[in-house]
Amino acid sequence: MDRRNRFKTGLAAIALIGAPAFAQDAPQTAPANPTTAAATVDPLAVQALVTMGNYMKTLKSFELHSKATIQTSMDETDLKVTLGLENTYRVQRPDAFFIEIRSDRQFRQFFYNGKTFTVSVPRQGFYAVVDAPATIRQVVDGIYDEYGISLPLSDIFYWADAGAPTDGIRSAVRVGFAKIGGVDTDQFAFRGDTLDFQVWIARGAKPLPMKIAITDRSDPVHPSYEAELSWDTASRFTPATFAFKPPSGASKIQMAKLDSVEK
Repeated sequence: MDRRNRFKTGLAAIALIGAPAFAQDAPQTAPANPTTAAATVDPLAVQALVTMGNYMKTLKSFELHSKATIQTSMDETDLKVTLGLENTYRVQRPDAFFIEIRSDRQFRQFFYNGKTFTVSVPRQGFYAVVDAPATIRQVVDGIYDEYGISLPLSDIFYWADAGAPTDGIRSAVRVGFAKIGGVDTDQFAFRGDTLDFQVWIARGAKPLPMKIAITDRSDPVHPSYEAELSWDTASRFTPATFAFKPPSGASKIQMAKLDSVEK
């Protein structure tokens, strides 16, 4: 399935991803003209995305912490609610990661060691393990296609594997300077067919994404996701980082495939 379609699924599950996309608001004195806005593509903004992706491809391992805010609708109504969560990522390319998602309502852990993929739900005391392919990218695609699991910020894995995609961009602009977490950044905004995407890219020799914001324009509620990112690109890990050890008393369950759920 197209990665751009996963954002909606991820929002509903509080496990988000996005793809490039933004546009400036039309002047109030004139009718909105999305065609004109979509035609504004600044080559410097696109190049900044490419440069960021190329740098991320050089990272062999990293630790990432994100603090995110989600705005979505409540129980399929137009009542908007704001939810917060924090994610931790420990990644060793090409074949290992650990991800932890924490919020007031959710605590999930994901382990991948090059051979198996594990989902652990400590608060409920259960976990599930499935065989996994040989690379992170194959796992990210496979668990979504087979089990409907959309890992939070999984675009990070795509950018680190193949660079940031520029296909599908309808509008691209540089918004300006911003300081995020004490880091000097440039803010860029992009628009795709259904998503608006903003990214704040660090200046200097390490052009990492320090903040992202995604809005789904196809939904009348316009659900959105915003996260500040902090990076440690010097992190080194041992195999134990990615090895799951069942907590005492935890129960192993079977991971349900999408086709069995639909039946």
